Parts: sequence; structure tokens; C-alpha cells
Amino acid sequence: MIDISGVFHDVEPSWSVNSDRGCSTLVFVTDGIVNYFVEGKKIPLQKGELLYIPAELERSWSNAADTTHKKYTVVFLNEIHSPLFSDNHEELIRFRPRKAAYYEQRLTFLYVQWLSQRSFYKEMSQNILSEILILIAQEKEEWHTSPIKEKAVRKIQEYILYNYRRNITIEELAELAGVTSNYVTVLFKEVLGVTPIQYLHQTRINTAWNLLHNTGMSVREVSEYLGYCDQSYFNRMFKKWMGMAPTHIRV
Repeated sequence: MIDISGVFHDVEPSWSVNSDRGCSTLVFVTDGIVNYFVEGKKIPLQKGELLYIPAELERSWSNAADTTHKKYTVVFLNEIHSPLFSDNHEELIRFRPRKAAYYEQRLTFLYVQWLSQRSFYKEMSQNILSEILILIAQEKEEWHTSPIKEKAVRKIQEYILYNYRRNITIEELAELAGVTSNYVTVLFKEVLGVTPIQYLHQTRINTAWNLLHNTGMSVREVSEYLGYCDQSYFNRMFKKWMGMAPTHIRV
């Protein structure tokens, strides 16, 4: 059983954390750079990077010089002796997830559950964290993906991240990757675990959550900003990915 101590969403924090150990820590950086220090070794984490620190290792963090950051952090104990990653319980795992948008979506949902403390929020939070840890273990086992496929999908992924506010077609993604329209979806899902269209919506909804949570934009304004002409469709997509209506973000 996983016992979660806390779920945090740091947005441009002005503080640092002194050395500690005893709980496992999962960190996912969504913007900027943050410096972690694990057993005295400096680890500069950048946007899109994930770090898993097992409970046995001493850790602390501080802002990088001349910049700040945004990140999700989950602090927890795994009470059942069942290592997912290797026989080495003290293995530090740092990598850039292929399914970064999905990780961010799940961590956002985890944070919302933990913050709202709705009925069964602890059980829901445990299940979400378990899913994330299994995804990490699964991705770690699949790091030997063909470099050619990886390069093509990274190119598509970057294109979506820079153009997610407009209507992106499968045809233009296929042309970008140099493959057929039928194969581009198969290729993308093989490497990232989701289709290009699912990834597009995940990116939009993650952005929507941040805009609704951190700005004064209305639901309609956010919907239009992200390229959803039909607000009711936006509402359905938001609830599908976040488990609640966008109007529930502001309580």
C-alpha cells in the first residue's frame, strides 16, 4: 500500500527545502529549472524531466540561479516491499518521459484530488500514483525503442506542443514525419502510448487547467484561446481528462 504524505504544485517558489530523507519523492518539472541535491550530488532538472528519489537517499532542492520553475512533487511511503524499478532499492531514476503530457495530466488530477479532499480522495490518489509509478517502470523497460521511430515521434510531439492552439490534421503530421497518414497514428501510439489527437487534447486541457487556476480568464475565454469553437465540447473534454467540469476549478 502506498501512503501519500503530500502532493504539491510549486509555481515559481521563492523558498528552498533543506536536506531530508525517509520518504520517496517523485518530481516532475513543467517549467524552468530547479536544482536538486541527492546525497550531495547536484542534479539540475529542466522542463519536462522527471526524478524519482527513493526514501533511503538524502535530498534537498533550491531554485536555479537567475531563473525559477514550476513542478509537481509527490512525497510518499511504499509500505509493501515490492520494488518496481530494480532489485536496487536505492536507484535514483531521472529521465524525460515520452508521454510528458499524460504525466502532467495525471499529476494535475492527483493534485486536484489531494487538494479538494473529496470522498475517497486518498484511495483515488493512491491509485493515480500507482499508475504513474507503473508507467515509469514500463517506460524504463522500453528505453530501447528504435532511434528512427523515436526521432520521428519527437518531431511530431514538438510540432504539437508549438501548434496545439490550432486545428492540427493527421495529414500534416504524417507529412512532417515522412510516413503515411495511416501509419503516423500507429507510430505515435507505439512510442508514446497515446494517439496524436489524444496528445493534442491532453496538452490543451493541461494548459486550460493552468489558465483557469492561475489567471482571471473565463471558461469561454480559455476554450476559445485553445481552439475549441464549441464550449460544450471543451467542457466534455475537460471533464474526460480531469474528472470534473472546468467551472469546478474556481471554488
